[in-house]
Amino acid sequence: MRYVFCGDVGELDEEAGETILREYPEVVLAVFLHVVSAEPPSNYPPDGLLIPPSRLINGRPLVHFRTYVGAANSALKFGLLEPDALIRIIKEAESDLKSLNESETSSKWVDLRRDINDALVLLSGFS
Repeated sequence: MRYVFCGDVGELDEEAGETILREYPEVVLAVFLHVVSAEPPSNYPPDGLLIPPSRLINGRPLVHFRTYVGAANSALKFGLLEPDALIRIIKEAESDLKSLNESETSSKWVDLRRDINDALVLLSGFS
């Protein structure tokens, strides 16, 4: 059996994920870490929070993301997801955020739009 470890950067999940990848690369396919912040969104840069780049540990990806679309983009890049699944995730993420009645200028929309734009570029390579 193989696993994907999911956590966030708010506690010790990153250190745990790195250790798991170093010690059990044959069992863990990837580590995905949600980038969270204690800062209020009004303090975020205009382009959203900085997302650390993905890196490999023992040949396995350690990925940081802000939205599920961002996580799905990386999963597609690393062969863990198919293009049609990414398209479904984009649709669901947009629908979910619309249902929350978030302001179109909120940091959540900034992050989601950035990741959707990246997804569209990524998907164009699969046509």
